[in-house]
Amino acid sequence: MAILKTEGIILKGWNFGETSKILLLYTREAGKLRVIAKGARGPKSKFKGCLEPLTHLRIIYYDKPGRDLQLLSHADLVDPHLSIVGDVRKTALGLAVAELLNKGVAGEESAPAMFDLLRSALSAIDREDDYLEGLLWFFESHFIGLMGYKPTWDACIRCGGSLGGDGGRFQSENGGLLCPPCGRGKGGLAVSGETLEILFWLQRTDIREAGRLSPANVQQAEIRKMFDLYFRTHIDHMGSLRALKIFYELNGG
Repeated sequence: MAILKTEGIILKGWNFGETSKILLLYTREAGKLRVIAKGARGPKSKFKGCLEPLTHLRIIYYDKPGRDLQLLSHADLVDPHLSIVGDVRKTALGLAVAELLNKGVAGEESAPAMFDLLRSALSAIDREDDYLEGLLWFFESHFIGLMGYKPTWDACIRCGGSLGGDGGRFQSENGGLLCPPCGRGKGGLAVSGETLEILFWLQRTDIREAGRLSPANVQQAEIRKMFDLYFRTHIDHMGSLRALKIFYELNGG
């Protein structure tokens, strides 16, 4: 049994027994990690106040190869994301990010870039107050790339021609769009050129800029549909994100 240290962000947690908690974390060195924090809910717990969902921690844990549940020994707060905790819209959005990562990432392999993306997304949600959904779109855009199925937003996947302002037909299974001539009679989701400009920009901008978007309703609806369709196509048993549904309801649909 090894004693290991890592940084982690709590994706979700469950009460266990009378005083303990089981936590699912996404960590920098070990990917997804399940730990038990014994006595965490007790009145004199050393973990008091630091084991809530979306909390960023530095942890020490006992790792036994082949065991699904490791033992948490120590946890230090790095960032409690207090603004997320105090805002129901931010909480729903942060949990949607965590839920997407949990569904999309299956293994326990080390993926520092994925951890950094999650950390930066939650930090941005915590500090920003403008167009919060733009931060989710940024996360989704870069999450797709790290998962290995980055789509092409600026050129037709059949002829290679520029999509320009004409938009195209989104083909989720093929990772891109067909231009109007190539897409004639082929089906797929119709997407405007303005929506593609936003998606292309999101792949190249800084997350701090993503929260300053002000899309029209049609672009918002198209981007929501495109990401939902893409993840349902490429992630097994994806289903809907419950936290994201709540976020939409809080924002008026």
